[in-house]
Amino acid sequence: MQLTQIQLDAIKKQYRLSPRETQIVELILKGVDSNAEIAKNLDLSTGTVKQYVHVLFARFHINSKTNLVLKIFESIHK
Repeated sequence: MQLTQIQLDAIKKQYRLSPRETQIVELILKGVDSNAEIAKNLDLSTGTVKQYVHVLFARFHINSKTNLVLKIFESIHK
């Protein structure tokens, strides 16, 4: 799923995402599924990515990356 800049800005504002959280969300939306792959793309450790993903799950009130994509899709199509 590719978001326009306007949609991405709305999601960032609605969920108060940091720049790094936004990067991780964008990668997940592009289909990058594993924490290791996200870490490689952002030059982070897998543990750091796990922490960010955990925070995102709490912020979005979800428990999986698939649910994150669905929640964002629902948010932009209200």
